[in-house]
Amino acid sequence: MGIEGFEDAGVYKITNDIAIVQTVDFFTPVVDDPYWFGQIAAANAMSDIYAMGAIPKTALNIVCFSPKQYDISVLKEILRGGIDKIRESGASLLGGHSVDDEEVKYGLAVTGIVHPDRIIRNEGACPGDILILTKPLGTGILNTGIKGNMVRHDAIEKLISVMAELNRRASEAMLSVETHAATDVTGFGLAGHLKEMIKENIGVELYLDKLPYFEEAPYLAQSGFIPGGLYRNRDFYKNFVEGKREGFLYDIIFDPQTSGGLMFAIPPQGVERFERATQGVGLSSWVIGRFIEEPKGRIILI
Repeated sequence: MGIEGFEDAGVYKITNDIAIVQTVDFFTPVVDDPYWFGQIAAANAMSDIYAMGAIPKTALNIVCFSPKQYDISVLKEILRGGIDKIRESGASLLGGHSVDDEEVKYGLAVTGIVHPDRIIRNEGACPGDILILTKPLGTGILNTGIKGNMVRHDAIEKLISVMAELNRRASEAMLSVETHAATDVTGFGLAGHLKEMIKENIGVELYLDKLPYFEEAPYLAQSGFIPGGLYRNRDFYKNFVEGKREGFLYDIIFDPQTSGGLMFAIPPQGVERFERATQGVGLSSWVIGRFIEEPKGRIILI
């Protein structure tokens, strides 16, 4: 698997039992604390591995940093955050590469492994499959609100902990049941990544009143703290969406997420077993929709 199909990661078969899964992701700071930024960026980079049903094994640091612009202690804290998250995943840091750049950026190139017959692609959902999401929406809106000093300290702490959470437990729970398709929700928002799942092969009903989101998100959105990425996502994907086309619950499906949750399709008979698996590891999850035969390529808001 390569760049075709908008898959979350590339896959290369080594033997009949082993395929390597490779991905890379890095971005500018989304929080002020360099240690937490390192954790969030690392968790975000490894998310694509988990979405493919794979296990991360090795990582390489990608760093843009200027020692002339910032104290080297800032870089040490970023890297410490990344290393702690890599260790939590069970992977090994092998090295990396840095570039002198006044705009700080950090992330990882990650390699995982998976059995070639157990790869989970972003397409393959069947009519009647249930759509599940494992992290709340609204990180883009809250991060914009933080820049305007409009978010309480306790809400910031909760946001950071969610963004820094690995999708490891979500992937393990997903793999405990029959899963037909999966992806993670990041920069293209819920609607964008959902469109990648359905393409023109199938449709989906999205239950707006079941969508999970940070409780501060509606007020911040109403107050104008909307990230530019939300408008870009909405402009690009709105023609694939049918139903209510206004209000917070419409906008939230386009909000670009940082280190968002996994989103996947499982048959109805697997829901109860999946819920038992999540309860065993303390993982939050929400049933947010159902895949349908027609209309193909459309997201129906209900």
